[in-house]
Amino acid sequence: MSQSGIESRIADLIVAVLRDRDESLGPDDLNRPVAELDLDSLDLVELHQHLERALRVRGDLNDTARFAYLSDYTAYFSKLASQG
Repeated sequence: MSQSGIESRIADLIVAVLRDRDESLGPDDLNRPVAELDLDSLDLVELHQHLERALRVRGDLNDTARFAYLSDYTAYFSKLASQG
């Protein structure tokens, strides 16, 4: 899968998780600060784990805990997925 294909898949996965919490959220919200989306630390851990399972990669929660934007997750997990 191409890099843009991986990023698109990750964005779709994140949007699906967001919509489970609030159906009004969508792709435009990926560029909003995490703090504006009313996601608590447990929500972010669950997002991290969901992406790990879907992409079959292993990330570091210490890294993702500091992400200010959901788009940071896309870049991070895209890099992990492209490494195999």
